[in-house]
Amino acid sequence: MELLRRPLAAILRCAPLLWMLFAAWLAILFFFSGSPPPKDMPTLIPYQDKLLHCVFFAGGACALAGALSRSCGMRGFRLLAAAVLSLALAGALDEYNQQFVPGRMGLDPLDWLADLCGAILGVLAFVRLKKFASARGA
Repeated sequence: MELLRRPLAAILRCAPLLWMLFAAWLAILFFFSGSPPPKDMPTLIPYQDKLLHCVFFAGGACALAGALSRSCGMRGFRLLAAAVLSLALAGALDEYNQQFVPGRMGLDPLDWLADLCGAILGVLAFVRLKKFASARGA
């Protein structure tokens, strides 16, 4: 586990890298939401799109939580609230934008709910990763 712990700790200590990861996440979000959906994407499980929303937003929340924690010293409820509210806004803007893209529906409240769930899970994942990275001899 030490092989993973050191690089993870280095990433979590680098605020500029965490902000760049979050900026890249935002760029990817708005690139794909502004593009027509793939025509031949197979559906492997029910509600696959909601799961994708949740997982993608968890990644964004993890990066943002790391950036806020490192840059602003946020922890606990303030960190959770700031990251989730920021991603709630990003998800709402994403849904609004999608209504103008051919082939996309947009304004889907279940997509937005999946985004929020992912944001919460992402902050919780960040907290766990931070504990894992700082653990000694575990």
